[in-house]
Parts: sequence; structure tokens; C-alpha cells
Amino acid sequence: MLNLNSYSQNINEKKWDSNNFDSVILKLDFVSYILINKSVSNEIYIKYKQEGELKENILLKINGNNRELHIQEIVSPMLKRYNDKLSVHKTVACEIEVLVPIDFKTIIKAKSCNINMMASFSNISLEIKEGNINLNQEKIKGEIKSISANVFCVNREIKLLASSKNGFVSGLCNSSIKPDLKVETMRGDITTECF
Repeated sequence: MLNLNSYSQNINEKKWDSNNFDSVILKLDFVSYILINKSVSNEIYIKYKQEGELKENILLKINGNNRELHIQEIVSPMLKRYNDKLSVHKTVACEIEVLVPIDFKTIIKAKSCNINMMASFSNISLEIKEGNINLNQEKIKGEIKSISANVFCVNREIKLLASSKNGFVSGLCNSSIKPDLKVETMRGDITTECF
């Protein structure tokens, strides 16, 4: 008899009426992929997928107050700490899809992930330590800050202020008037090229 350990996915979907909020704030420390798209209705929609052996140990904490919707990944208080040499191989993989109205103030803070922007948001703030951000040539307004994330597919036609301390900025010119999008990274590259 062959014994195979397989782990299913957990998929959580949540919706809120966007008329009850002015902004969405996401703090995502464990997610590896974020898809941000515009909502075609008056709803804020979140689809959160988890897989792996320890998937039950990462939870979404959701709080709505003062017209702000806060969504945060937290470690379960019931987490059992493994004290064996193989515990490092016990994994969890999380992805999130976020649909919000394009005029909403949207703040996303993440550690290490890939972010895919699929709409021309008018007030977005991204803070990411490392990973990749694909802007898909959208005309985005807001700011992006990172330590070593690469920013791809930047639209040449937007008013931009881009800087990378130790990375490359290619195919882009900084605007001499007030920029719509500010992109700052310490070690990442900023480019118009799409991958």
C-alpha cells in the first residue's frame, strides 16, 4: 500500500458593500501572489487561497471601522511549534485576489511576493520588501516603495518620479511637474519592459 500525503486548498471568499468604506488596507506578510483588479460592481471582493501542510495556521483578520476595511494575515494563536529538524520543510502557500473600485484608496503592505495590477487605480499605495510588481501598462496614480522589488511594465505616458538607489531605471523619464506615480526602490529595477 502506497501512503501519499496530499494537501488540499483552502479558498475563502468575502464581499463587502463598497458604499460602507472609503479605503482598503491590506497587510500581507505570508502571501506569495497578489492580483489587484477593479471591481465592476459596488463590492469589495477578496479571494484568499491557501495550500500546504500548515495552511490552517495562517488566518485573515478582518476589521471594518471608521470607513476603512483592514485585512491582515496573522499566525493562528493555536499554532503548534514543531521542534524537529524537518519542520523547516513544512510549508504554506497563500495567494490573494482583490477587487476594489478604482477610485478607492488602497494600501497594500507585503513582505515577499509578486503583485499583478490589472486596472488604472487612482489612489494606490504599495509597500513591498522584495518580489516583482507588474503594472501592466496601466495609468496608476499613487506610490510604490520597496527595498528590492522590481517594477515592470510601467506606462511611459504617466507623469512619473522613479528612483532606484542600486538598481536600474530603464526606458522612463521623470516628470518635471507633480507626478501621478512615485516609484522608489533601494535595489530593484524599474522598467517599461513587460515579462
